[in-house]
Amino acid sequence: MSGRHSRTLRDVVDYSRVMDPQLPLSWELLESLRTLLGCDHIMIEGCDYGQQASYFSQRIWAGETSFVHEVDKAEKARFWQLVLRSPDVEPFIPARNESLVARPTDFRSLRDWRNMPVYAESLRQGPGTTYELFLQIPDGYRRQLRLIGFRESGRDFNERERFDLELLTPHIEGSYRRGERQRVLLELTPRQYSLLRRVSEGWTNQQIARRMGLAEGTVRTHLNNIYARLGVGSRTEAVTRVFGLSRHEIPFPSR
Repeated sequence: MSGRHSRTLRDVVDYSRVMDPQLPLSWELLESLRTLLGCDHIMIEGCDYGQQASYFSQRIWAGETSFVHEVDKAEKARFWQLVLRSPDVEPFIPARNESLVARPTDFRSLRDWRNMPVYAESLRQGPGTTYELFLQIPDGYRRQLRLIGFRESGRDFNERERFDLELLTPHIEGSYRRGERQRVLLELTPRQYSLLRRVSEGWTNQQIARRMGLAEGTVRTHLNNIYARLGVGSRTEAVTRVFGLSRHEIPFPSR
């Protein structure tokens, strides 16, 4: 490992501690990853495979930075039609609840990849995207963070670059989760946060109602409002998003 390479790795780790509550990742972190991996362009996107939509997109593309909280629905619907028309969509659909670093060329030849509708009609537009290296991180039920590095020409991404991204995955995810917890705290009222904290400790709706002096139906209403604010569908997802616990750490009762 060269001194320059080790310094760039250290930069990524250092910038992963920089948090901007307005962004999924700090621009410094995204740019240091682009430099480390030798990308021409880099982006991170939140993909909801159930809704076939993206809940954010942040990118450094052709030297320009952009962040969109909600990707244009018409644009995304067209992209999904391209994905679903593809005969092999392994890189796009999360089959396992674990992180994955891969290249499209791990699943098919470069020629086959370029002939896929999603590449030929979408990714080829604008600056070239000959090679890709992507990181998938689960982000709730049928939701996934996708960090993608694009290279216009030259060689494909190699095993060292794949290893670097695997090595840095906990730092990238940690940076996103810390920022996400700050963002969701801004979305919840103190009462909602207090109620959800009790949910995370394994309290039933009935126990929460007695402790907070509420009707059990009111607790359910509060929970439904929390789900709507956080964009989740269950108490498990809500607690995971706000408190950063894994599913097996949450002592959930049946109701």
